[in-house]
Amino acid sequence: SSLFGLGAEHRRPPCARRPPLPAAMERLPTIDFSPFLADEGCVVGGSPTTGQRRVAEQIDSAMRGSGFLYMSGLGISDEEVRSAFRESRAMFERPAERNLAELAQWRQDKMMGYVPLRSEAINPTRAPDLHDAFTVQCPRLHCNDFRGAPPGFEAAACALWEKAERAARHFHLACALALSLPLSDLGCLAKTTEAFEMCQLKFNHYPPCDFVPGETDGTSGSGAIRAGEHTDFGTFTFLFLDGEAPGLQVKKTREGEGLNVVEDGGAGGAAWLDAPGRGGAVAVVNSGALLAQLTNDRWRATAHRVVVPSASEAARHRYSLPFFVFPDRDAVIDA
Repeated sequence: SSLFGLGAEHRRPPCARRPPLPAAMERLPTIDFSPFLADEGCVVGGSPTTGQRRVAEQIDSAMRGSGFLYMSGLGISDEEVRSAFRESRAMFERPAERNLAELAQWRQDKMMGYVPLRSEAINPTRAPDLHDAFTVQCPRLHCNDFRGAPPGFEAAACALWEKAERAARHFHLACALALSLPLSDLGCLAKTTEAFEMCQLKFNHYPPCDFVPGETDGTSGSGAIRAGEHTDFGTFTFLFLDGEAPGLQVKKTREGEGLNVVEDGGAGGAAWLDAPGRGGAVAVVNSGALLAQLTNDRWRATAHRVVVPSASEAARHRYSLPFFVFPDRDAVIDA
C-alpha cells in the first residue's frame, strides 16, 4: 500500500470509478470548514464528529466533480484578507519601475521576491502572462526580503501565512477523512507537509491591459492572457480573490493528465467554467497534480487560467492571493 493508505484496496479500475458530478460553478455550495478547526473529534485523535463527516463528504463530492470548491470557516477573518489586499494594492499601484528598482527580485534558487510583469509564461505555448507578483515563503524558515515593500506589507503577509498554514494542516486531515482512510491513517497526508518549507504565498497583480476580442478572452491558443492554462503542481491551493475578480476559469483535467495541460486545459475540449470570487475570506480551493496522483485520479487536478472577459475588466486592476501547498523537501511520496 502507499504512504497515504491509498493502496490497491482503495484504488478502483477505470470501469468502476464513480461518475463525475455536475460541475456548474453557480451550483457549488460554500463549504463551512469550521468543524475541523474545533479541538474535538478527529482533530484530537478521536472519532470524527457529525460536522467533520459532513464536511469530508462535501469535499469528496466537490473534488470528484469539478476538483474545485469554495470554502469558508478557515479561521481567517475578512479583515485579515482585506488587510493583505490593501498592502498588495499599495505595492502594485505604484510605478512598476519603482518595484523593479526597490523590491528584492525573484530568483530561481530563492523562490521568493518580486516577479516582474510579463516575466512568466505559465502556459509556454502562449505569450508571457499579463501579471506581476510578489512571492513569500514560510516566515519561520526563510528570510523573506521585504525591503522596498510598503510599511505594512510584511506584517499582513506573515499574519495571513500563519492562519493559512493552520488551515492547510487541518485540510490535510479533512482530505484523508474524505478519502475514507482508516482512522489510524488520517494523519498520513499531514505528515508530508509538517515544515511548510516549500509552500508559497503569492501576491498576484493583474494591471489594466488592452482587451483584444478573440485573444485576451482566451479564445486564441497563443495570445497573452492574464494567466495561462495550467494545473498547480502541489497538493492543493487556497486562493483568495479581491471581490468577484472576474476572469478565473476552471475545468477538470483528463484522467492521468494532471501535468499535461495544453490550451484546452487537458480536459478533452470541455468548456471552461467561470469561477468568480465570493468575497471576504471565502477561499477557492483546487486540487493539484500531486493530489491527483496520490488518489489514483479519484480527485483529478483542476486546470485553470485567468482571462480578460471584457473591456471593462481590462480597465481594472485585479488581485488574488494563492497559498500553494507542497510537500516538504524530504517527504517521501509513494503512490
